[in-house]
Amino acid sequence: MSDKLGQVRALMQEENIQAYFLPNNDFHNSEYLGHHDKRMTFISGFKGSNGQIVITQEQALLWTDGRYWLAAPKELYQGWTMMKQGHGNTTYFEWITQNLPSGSVIGFDPALINADAASNRKKYFEEKGYSFKPILRNLVNEVWDTRPSISQEKVFIHDVKYAGATVDEKVKSLYNVLKTKESQNYFTSVLDEIAWILNLRGKDIDYNPLFFSYLFIKAASETDYQLSLFINSDKVDGIRDYLSENKIEVFPYEAIGNYLESIEDGIVIDQSELNYSLFLKIKKPLNNSSLISKLKAIKNPREQQGFRESHIRDAVAMAKYFSWLENQLEIGADLTEWTAAEQLDKYRAAEDLNQGLSFENISSVGPNAAVIHYAPTAETSSKVVKDQIYLLDSGGQYLDGTIDTTRTLHFGNPTEREKECFTRVLLGNLDIERVTWPQSSRLAGTDFDILARRRLWQIGLDFCHATGHGVGYFLNVHEGPQCLCKGSSEVFELGMNITNEPGYYEEGHFGIRIENVLLIVKNDQIPDYLSFENVTMVPYDKNLLCMRLLDAEDIQYIDAYHDKIWNTLSPILEARNENLALAWLRKATSPITASPINA
Repeated sequence: MSDKLGQVRALMQEENIQAYFLPNNDFHNSEYLGHHDKRMTFISGFKGSNGQIVITQEQALLWTDGRYWLAAPKELYQGWTMMKQGHGNTTYFEWITQNLPSGSVIGFDPALINADAASNRKKYFEEKGYSFKPILRNLVNEVWDTRPSISQEKVFIHDVKYAGATVDEKVKSLYNVLKTKESQNYFTSVLDEIAWILNLRGKDIDYNPLFFSYLFIKAASETDYQLSLFINSDKVDGIRDYLSENKIEVFPYEAIGNYLESIEDGIVIDQSELNYSLFLKIKKPLNNSSLISKLKAIKNPREQQGFRESHIRDAVAMAKYFSWLENQLEIGADLTEWTAAEQLDKYRAAEDLNQGLSFENISSVGPNAAVIHYAPTAETSSKVVKDQIYLLDSGGQYLDGTIDTTRTLHFGNPTEREKECFTRVLLGNLDIERVTWPQSSRLAGTDFDILARRRLWQIGLDFCHATGHGVGYFLNVHEGPQCLCKGSSEVFELGMNITNEPGYYEEGHFGIRIENVLLIVKNDQIPDYLSFENVTMVPYDKNLLCMRLLDAEDIQYIDAYHDKIWNTLSPILEARNENLALAWLRKATSPITASPINA
């Protein structure tokens, strides 16, 4: 791959630039990318979902966040250096001004950076005596001679019986917000926003039911609006009647630039999402935080019920899997992280309304579990053994929900250190889940985050990732704008959801994470207060509990949760004659034994 890096450097000389900046991105600011957009993996070897690279004539550097600090150095090609992103570490733009002479030109692809970021970096570099220069040709694309074609998968309808609201109802909700703005023209390039408001789904990105497109909305009133969808027309051939019925007019995907240039009136956009190349084509951009993402984050009653029901089906698959895995280990079967997870995929696929996985399985044993976003491969995965921690972070896509569940188990005899760390992580998880707060207080994720960490802080431990994120409804497993993390000011609103996933990772030894999906609901005891409802239905591993850290209230709470799981799942398993899973579930959800108290 060093040859390709050399070719990029030669193109840099043609463009007379001293550094080339490339984020892991596509035209739509997506977190997960289609195969034709995985430029960073091609040029650097890094497979993670978050990254920024800088190439100079002497160095090639990758910045990524704490989820990948252990994985990235193993994946990067020779000649690349990993840089830690966040937590006060040097940013890529700081590194450039510290290591390249004043007057240097930094090139970038304006279609792969959002307008806010481009404007901020341009200002920063100019103030420091540098130039941040748009390069219309993508230098990595030009040397990627095996680059895959863009997906041609067909778009399909997400039936209103699952969506819970029609396109017309969703556009009316948008108009009621949009009518307070300076213009009622709205443009979005964000793929899950387009899929949600049009009740359409696609298969263009692995694990994410999305399709490459742009959407322009002209809304004169609640009933008088135009929906212009820019997409490869072949992808919608099978749903033409649906498009017509919902006032959706189709234009070529590549026509979006000229279309935006033709609009004389103001256009409401989100500069933090829209790519810089398209932003420059808009004559009167009216910046606003994304209106659709805020509407989408508040789940309607059908979506909320869908999360409850899909989590039950997914939990059935998980119970079958964990019982099978435990049994296989007992009889001495030879399983790897990869081959074990393949069995889980089969169990999930058998459940009603399943549409595949919501992300790549994180099936990890022992030291691999300490790699936060570890992804096993068939060739390199480790053997699953009874005497090491097993961490599984996985989820299914269903027509009525998206799943994200993490459980940490030990099938043998865990050490006291493992049990204490596990129990402190679990208590942080429960401290989040058990909180209730006045709706009028308008609390945000930053107000809750300390609860997930304080039990770890008591013994000097912590974790270097956010505590939680929103989850889409048969959409992206990571969804905003809400975030359970330090610094997040997005208020937790009734109807939102959030994951709750504290962890602890001891490099070279083990990793622990426990993750549930929580709905934000009305507290049924205190008027005008909000609470969390845990819709995840998978037991915690009692084998990893350190009993001296649990008080009577903790034990009662865990027992009540396990009792709910048993009462919900056991009739399903019994009706299907899933005796192995039923026996495992009975043991997994039995009451905690508080003796010996210092165990």
